[in-house]
Amino acid sequence: MKKDILAPHNIFLGCQSTTRDEAIRLVGERLIEEGYVKDGYLKAMYDREDIVSTYIGNGIAIPHGVGKAKDQILHSGLVVMQYPEGIEYNGNTAYLVIGIAGKDNDHIKILANIAEALGEEDDAKKLWKTSDVNLVYKLFTEGNVT
Repeated sequence: MKKDILAPHNIFLGCQSTTRDEAIRLVGERLIEEGYVKDGYLKAMYDREDIVSTYIGNGIAIPHGVGKAKDQILHSGLVVMQYPEGIEYNGNTAYLVIGIAGKDNDHIKILANIAEALGEEDDAKKLWKTSDVNLVYKLFTEGNVT
């Protein structure tokens, strides 16, 4: 994954547990604040969740906008929020909520990279409770946590 898609200051560790909708709002607003997306993208993230859950397993949810929101994306970007106590997410427990915006077809590459990096439950679990932003950053940008 290109390093400009994720900045260390967009990795938030030790977040207080909240609701699924609040977690989506928080990552969505951060994507807006960082200039990755326009305001309308947040509604598109909720629209996606209404169609299909963005919970992918291993304690990870990846909220992102529906396809028709492509015009709301300015640049590809990621925001990572860690909930060490977990949050209820469509009948599952999510420890990582990763908001994504992919310009053009970047979203497919971003999703594939996340799935590859966190496909093993042991790798995902390392990030559930870590207090090391660099560990998270390295996993997403270099693909390893060793």
